[in-house]
Amino acid sequence: MGVDYAKLYKNLLEIEISNSCPKYRRGRPSKITFEKAFDGIQTIIHTGMPWRCLKCHDVAHITVFKTLHKWISVDAFSRSYTRLLKLYSLKRRPKHYAIDSTFIKNMYGRDSVGRNPTDRGRKATKMTVTVDDIGVPHAFLFSGANVSDFKLLDKTLDSAMVPLVRGTPLYADKGYDSKYNHALSSNKYGLCDRLFRRRSINTRRTHAKRGIVERFFAWNDKQRRLLVRYEQKIATYAAFMYVHSGLLLAKRLGSEKSMHGAAR
Repeated sequence: MGVDYAKLYKNLLEIEISNSCPKYRRGRPSKITFEKAFDGIQTIIHTGMPWRCLKCHDVAHITVFKTLHKWISVDAFSRSYTRLLKLYSLKRRPKHYAIDSTFIKNMYGRDSVGRNPTDRGRKATKMTVTVDDIGVPHAFLFSGANVSDFKLLDKTLDSAMVPLVRGTPLYADKGYDSKYNHALSSNKYGLCDRLFRRRSINTRRTHAKRGIVERFFAWNDKQRRLLVRYEQKIATYAAFMYVHSGLLLAKRLGSEKSMHGAAR
């Protein structure tokens, strides 16, 4: 019988919360449980509905909202995802990595925002992600939309939750091309430099392996809360990303086909 990795991810998150948020004996006991809070958060991420429209059995939407921010304050989402990612790294060795960025339209965000040069200067957030060959994210970095890509390579690779496997190729588009980045990926992180040169010719073959990061962005677009940033703090949006990525990673771990690319 196979392991239910989605349930495993929820158990890891629940353990992190129970260790970081001890229950207080004083006051009226709360009706909300971990399952109700997690299901409410998952509903918000998938549907993109406002918090006031969330309906949970015997629990008000403001209770789920406060519970989310309580979990964010103890960094429970990133810790649980990191633990699941470590389990994944023991089961499978990535064939290559790919890094790219995308713009997130901003509505109410106050931090990590800047003028988007591709959207007539409207404020937006840039998310830079490093994924492996089956689309599992290993690093997230949020910055203003007006920050150039080649300045974010070092910070993105340095923010990897699990150390990147040395000797693995790293693919990126021409926006990351610079002498500093070419030397950085090889010398500091021990990765095979596959950053595209500015004068290189674009073909379908050259972008075949880098396209997995574009598919990851497409998977994000299916979660309506991740399309536009409504959260004032970037930590809240990052928590939604960790939940989505944790469930995505659990799906990859449960897929026997994706596990055929084990370490060689």
